[in-house]
Amino acid sequence: MTNLYARAVFFVENADRARRYYVEKLGFTAEWASPPEGPAWVCQVSLLGFELILNQVWGESKGREGHGRVYIGLEEDQIETVLRHIATHGIQTERVDWGQPTLVVRDLDANELYFWDWPEKDRPSRKEVS
Repeated sequence: MTNLYARAVFFVENADRARRYYVEKLGFTAEWASPPEGPAWVCQVSLLGFELILNQVWGESKGREGHGRVYIGLEEDQIETVLRHIATHGIQTERVDWGQPTLVVRDLDANELYFWDWPEKDRPSRKEVS
């Protein structure tokens, strides 16, 4: 069996606003939107191979915005790239202990991206991100 292809879905109040935030502030790439013309109800953004669907709430999904969390486990050779991206884009993070030191990025609706980050003491000589 080959690996499954999976994407996370965050429910958001306004898909167009969320897409602009992910692209302009967080440095994601806009992949597609539906409908392609006019205000989108659902769209996909990506960053470094991670794909995320942003789904505008309506009907039975009302009230689900801001309750999403995705955990992105980083391998040792990926940490510096992600930290550099965060620094370059001036992304506000919070460090929490979620079993391991974890960087948290929250979107406009309070959905959370959890990036597992190696503890400083366990990292081999880490250069400061500038």
